[in-house]
Amino acid sequence: MIETRKTKAGKTYYLVRVKSGRTLVATRAFDTKHAAEIWEREQKHLLETGRPLPPKRSFTLNELVTTFLTARESGNPHTVDTDRNNLDALPAAMLGRPLASIKADDIRSHLLAELRGGKKPSTVARAKTTLSALFTYADEQGLLHQPHPVRTMKKIPELGIIAQQAVSPNDIPSPRRVAAVLATLRERRNDIADVFEFMSLTGIRWGEVRAIRVHWLSEVPLAQLQVERSHSDGYDEKAPKSWRGTRPVPLSPRALAIFRQYAADKKSDDYLFTNRLGGQLSVGVARKFPLGFRRHALRHFAASSWLRLGTPIHEVAEYLGDDPRTVLAVYAHVLGEGQRRDHVRRLAVAERTSLDGGHLGVTQDGPSLGL
Repeated sequence: MIETRKTKAGKTYYLVRVKSGRTLVATRAFDTKHAAEIWEREQKHLLETGRPLPPKRSFTLNELVTTFLTARESGNPHTVDTDRNNLDALPAAMLGRPLASIKADDIRSHLLAELRGGKKPSTVARAKTTLSALFTYADEQGLLHQPHPVRTMKKIPELGIIAQQAVSPNDIPSPRRVAAVLATLRERRNDIADVFEFMSLTGIRWGEVRAIRVHWLSEVPLAQLQVERSHSDGYDEKAPKSWRGTRPVPLSPRALAIFRQYAADKKSDDYLFTNRLGGQLSVGVARKFPLGFRRHALRHFAASSWLRLGTPIHEVAEYLGDDPRTVLAVYAHVLGEGQRRDHVRRLAVAERTSLDGGHLGVTQDGPSLGL
């Protein structure tokens, strides 16, 4: 029912009252009768079917993307930028299509193309998360009148949790390579070389190294770096990306020496590492001194070094600020490498025992213990 009414000032408006039987279920006022009629029709359709009216065929995926990004502008700036970058990668042909025509196969084909284009599984998995949020938003707004294309999409094995987290041996520089890169860098900027060396010894992220203050050092009962904050370039400082918040990272003698060198004559709240003008480090400076591999690889280098030294997985996880299950997934090949070395050592001992007249016999099927 649409009623024509007037305000005290004499302005005409249209009051819509929607009933289910004798029960009033919705009411709303409009400035024009046309808008009132559209809303009344939508509400009646919703009562009868439980679903909002489908959008016009002209409503495109691009329009949904624009609406979605506008609705999320007040969210975490880093997340908003990531979502925008992921959606910018959608093909123009797909963006121009009606929303109702977008199916699960379209999304799957796009993600597979991203993988074939050389993007890392973790990057494509994040794009999938953005797309899932996009279509969930469409569903919440009553715009999605087909099955959720991301949730109903056939799984892509490369985007499984284990697959996207695992680090290839080629992604971790060798000790010799790290040493050579740092030696070359010292010829250009010794202070930048020290920053990268400190990262390779502590496994901290770039945003965390930028945020280090002098007071983060704790030396009782042992020398440790208390990672309290992270500050990515272009964003506000925040708590570190850690499932436990602030975390301690034990410092080796070399890492402690670097810390003390740069903490000398500085106040407690001063940044530990700064540029030549005394300001906070920026990624622009770091990019002037390429390593030949990603800066984040220094974190992998530290973690793999600790694991090869026999450091328990739960301790490595604590120093990295990760869940132990993540460490198992990411560094599975490093752990397997240690197990294979132990197996070879056991074989060598068994062979020596056999040669010395021990209980290890050799059969046609191979070595067997004389039990």
